[in-house]
Amino acid sequence: MKKSILNSGSMFALVFFCLMLCHSVELRGQNLNASISGTITDPSGAAVPNADMTLRSVSTGTETRVKSGPDGLFNILNLPQGAYDLTVSAQGFRDYVQRGIAVNLNEKIRIDVKLELGEAKQVIEVQADASPLNFDSGEVKGTIAPQTLEELPLIVGGITRSAVAFARLLPGVTSASGDDRRNFETRINGGINEGDEAILDGISIVDGALSQNGIELATTGMPFSPEAISEISILTSNYDPQYGTTSSAVTTAVTKSGTNEYHGSLYEFHRNTRLNARQFGVPKRPRDLENEFGGTIGGPMKIPKIFWTPTKKTYFFVNRTQFYLRGGVSSPILSIPSLKERQGDFTDWVDSSGNLIPVFDPATTRANSAYNPSLPVGSSNLPFLRDQFMGCDGKTPNVICSSDPRLQNSLAQEWFKYLPTPTFSGPLNNYVVPVPRTTTVIADSTVMDIRVDHYWKDRDRFSAVVHYFGSGYDKNTNLPREIDASDHRAPNYDFYDRGSWDHTFNPNLLNSFNIGYNDIYSFGVCEDANQAGAVPKINGVLSHEFPPVIGFQDFQGFGCNGVFGTVRPAWIANDLVTWVKGKHNFKFGGEFRGLQHNITGRGNQSGSFGFSHLTTGLRGINSGNSIASFLLGAVDSANMNYTTVDAQYARQKVYAFHVADTWKITPKFSLNLGIRYDISTPTREKYDNLSFLDPNGSNPGAGGRPGRLVFAGTKWGSASFSKSYPEEIDYKAFAPRVGFAYSVTPNTVVRAGYGVFFLTLSYPSWSSGISPGTDGFNSNISFGSSNGGITPAFLLQEGFPQNFTKPPFIDPTFRNGQSIGLYRPFDGGRPTYTQQWNLTIERQFSKDLYMTAAYVANKGTRILSTVAPINVLDPKLLSLGQNL
Repeated sequence: MKKSILNSGSMFALVFFCLMLCHSVELRGQNLNASISGTITDPSGAAVPNADMTLRSVSTGTETRVKSGPDGLFNILNLPQGAYDLTVSAQGFRDYVQRGIAVNLNEKIRIDVKLELGEAKQVIEVQADASPLNFDSGEVKGTIAPQTLEELPLIVGGITRSAVAFARLLPGVTSASGDDRRNFETRINGGINEGDEAILDGISIVDGALSQNGIELATTGMPFSPEAISEISILTSNYDPQYGTTSSAVTTAVTKSGTNEYHGSLYEFHRNTRLNARQFGVPKRPRDLENEFGGTIGGPMKIPKIFWTPTKKTYFFVNRTQFYLRGGVSSPILSIPSLKERQGDFTDWVDSSGNLIPVFDPATTRANSAYNPSLPVGSSNLPFLRDQFMGCDGKTPNVICSSDPRLQNSLAQEWFKYLPTPTFSGPLNNYVVPVPRTTTVIADSTVMDIRVDHYWKDRDRFSAVVHYFGSGYDKNTNLPREIDASDHRAPNYDFYDRGSWDHTFNPNLLNSFNIGYNDIYSFGVCEDANQAGAVPKINGVLSHEFPPVIGFQDFQGFGCNGVFGTVRPAWIANDLVTWVKGKHNFKFGGEFRGLQHNITGRGNQSGSFGFSHLTTGLRGINSGNSIASFLLGAVDSANMNYTTVDAQYARQKVYAFHVADTWKITPKFSLNLGIRYDISTPTREKYDNLSFLDPNGSNPGAGGRPGRLVFAGTKWGSASFSKSYPEEIDYKAFAPRVGFAYSVTPNTVVRAGYGVFFLTLSYPSWSSGISPGTDGFNSNISFGSSNGGITPAFLLQEGFPQNFTKPPFIDPTFRNGQSIGLYRPFDGGRPTYTQQWNLTIERQFSKDLYMTAAYVANKGTRILSTVAPINVLDPKLLSLGQNL
């Protein structure tokens, strides 16, 4: 299975890449391009119409030609990041040349050119860069410039470096501490985590129907290698309506391109044990070896007739980064049974004061005739009595006699034989894992970026990009593999493939088309997956594919018991038409997303068995030991998944349409108007293997009262819901945007804006809205102890009890009196939306110094929540007290 899936992913990427190269067109998706606009005037300040303007890329030599309009206005659109030279010519005026204009992502640059009278051969050359101020829109954004990416270091700290980590330096961005929380709890301007959008080379990096996106995914799930990323821009308030599906911000990034000259680099980042401090409480420094190394190469593809002719130019760029991690900065300290306890000797089982904690024989359980149920349970008022284990001589407290038949027949030694020797004496916190096992799923990883840009004449530009991220796993385990409780991901990889085509009909009419495919494939496997024969197989469970899980109170458990797979493809296409008409810059476009999430899993089919203090203790006093309970086989609780559906396939479609106009009312005042329309379908299960709560349907098992379990689609008879999902699709998601920019002086601009932003319809947790919906198809069978935990559920050596009914249960009454796994409200088709507004003042003081002061607000409505149950009371009803 692993081989076939890897081959299919690689084949898709290869075919995609080759198809893109076969077209004679080129580059740059609409989401990633900047523009230069301004006014051409004569010495008196009058507009100069029909001035010839040529913008030349310093890196590739490609040129864009436009003319100024009747009012002297000009717009040069769809510019990738880089440095440019601008030449302006008009009859009766000296030629004007401005060199080294730095253009960043999503930047709207203003350059006002004042021509001087004279002959064309008398050139006015300007070396100054364009103003950093935004004179054209009310948006707020931050930029991680190429110089920052190249010069600021990123630490090697347990995960692959990602250029998006620099985004945490921007105003309004907050992160929690710790590797995972730092990534998964990153928020922008108060937005929800994972509610922001990230765009890589013109296409969203959305994680299929799981809806992970934004900074967290660009840091861990698909890291953006700093050596491969040219620039990062973060739009944080009131941006163009071509952007949406976000509660807070849009992060855009573009891969580096090749240039006219060949360039390459080699790099390595290293971290090792000797550079770390010793962890408190352990004998020596934990092993921690981290290496990240790789290289880049880029330049022209000068293959005559194919990639390089007088009308064609082709460039390439390749980056490969390798990351290895061995160990970690801290070693886990586990509690495992001492050597004495493994043999039934619990004389070391003492409390913090050194007093022996008694361990009782469950075979001697009897009711306490002096127990008073009206009094609290305590040492002087015990509901049950038991005799303490006293050893073979009857005089040694807390020792189970070695000749006890229960000890002789115990299954526990089949697990204990794999246990290592404790590091310290004592019953708890006594074992230091020699080599720390990394907690990340991306311990050993490869990042690969391949980009080819092809220019054809002056009208068409094309790019093909393949981003790959694959990771291995740490083969170390906390305990020997036969009894280890951890898991790993193998295989675990992402493919992000991109293609774009820009076509220029004329200097004032352009079209940008992007197409992309995202796929994340991750397969989780327990470390003990191949060890089912190493430990006893418990009778009565559904499957012996994996060892059972053994859980303890106070001690490290054994076993993992499961396997899961998740494949999350996304097909995305978008198009944008840009039309400059006089003082208006119109944009029209749309986007389609086909999102999926294929979930497979076989977990807990060999059973989970828990052992507690109380089965060898007494209620009301500190007593008992879960290892002693395990030695006797006295199970406190047990459960097993009985599965008839072990795979579900989420499907979702998203559509967006948008129109915008930037109206240059005067040279000083720009007005931004736009609207976006979003349609997001609820997720459905491809084969209708889905059940959920219908709060309105008549329940035949409850006297016709409303509320029943229903099954998606129409194939389940009377239990069918008739639709594949419970929600109604919302067709009212109109998102207006309005903003303005006013140039108070040539060095001061005031900007403001307001916008509405709708998120793609998504669901809390990692379920895509379908994985809890298996009631009736699958069941979790459980048994528990009785008499307040005194009497065990059953004995392990006797096997899992069989007094239960096996699924499927395609019955609307199946969960009567119990909870239902999945509830999706009928009105849940209305997506989350936010309202953003800002007021910004920018002032440039010198060539290298400017300041921005902004007020930015973000208000969310219908924010996703996991703490809003269906039966929650309106707080105003609580005043009724007992009358409820």
